[in-house]
Amino acid sequence: MIIDAHVHLIIPGFVKSKFILGNARMASNIYNRVHGTKITPSEYINLLKARVDPDCSKLIGIMDKSGIDKSVIFGVDWAYAVTGEPRVSNREQNRIHAEMAKKYEGRFIPLAALDPRRPDAMDQAKEAIEEFGMKGFKLHPSAGFFPNDPVCYPLYEKCADWGVPIVFHSGGIEFNWDYGQPIYIASAAEHFPEVKMVMAHAGLESWDQARLAATALANVYVDISIRQLDYRVNREGFYRWLRDFVDWATPWKVMFASDTPMPTFWCPEDEWVKAIKEPDTDIPFTKEEIEIIMGKAAQVVFNVEE
Repeated sequence: MIIDAHVHLIIPGFVKSKFILGNARMASNIYNRVHGTKITPSEYINLLKARVDPDCSKLIGIMDKSGIDKSVIFGVDWAYAVTGEPRVSNREQNRIHAEMAKKYEGRFIPLAALDPRRPDAMDQAKEAIEEFGMKGFKLHPSAGFFPNDPVCYPLYEKCADWGVPIVFHSGGIEFNWDYGQPIYIASAAEHFPEVKMVMAHAGLESWDQARLAATALANVYVDISIRQLDYRVNREGFYRWLRDFVDWATPWKVMFASDTPMPTFWCPEDEWVKAIKEPDTDIPFTKEEIEIIMGKAAQVVFNVEE
């Protein structure tokens, strides 16, 4: 089973133009680095528009083409402190993710995006798990909070009760790089050892912090989304990095993920699947390690049965 542990739906009204423009400034720079082009942020936004997918049929088609059995889907709650509420509220976005999981039964694992500083955060959390049937949470510290801030603790306590995991954006790349550093997620994981916590992007520029946390703490995992950039810029360096990470933390702490759609403009989904499933390198990976990274680790984290 192949599970993509990090996927965003591209549905109109989910984010405000302030976020799209800020993201495009960063994303267009990376696109140009990978492809040797000089596209502008506006031209990058035009690329993104082609991926708009109100009913998720495009995403299902891409999954089928790439051999991906399931995708972990979630939004990003920038609204509370960064952009203001978009046309489709955060609560409604969570409901839509849950509905898409029901529409395409067995293909999606929906997580609820949530800023724990919201006055109604716990109401939204309870609704997401107990009414919508969602399977965990996605927190984005870059919205302006530290993962080990006690404001987050009520949510973590309920996650322990519900037995559901939390995925955190880790590292920089978008806004407020300092908030998402792995050290703060590790601190939260130390306080709540019964809650599985995932460092998305394996900490990005701070991957060594993420590697140590995943090695030392039983409840810390990483996904390798956005590492398509590493793969594109220095392929052998990427495989050495992945080999090193697996050697330290074991493959059970490392999950295949794409962060669709942004990195797919550098490396399409089917190519990224092949890069991990059939690594083109002399650096050795066992069949068992690859199977764990491609899906078995995610089955453990997200409580997925065969």
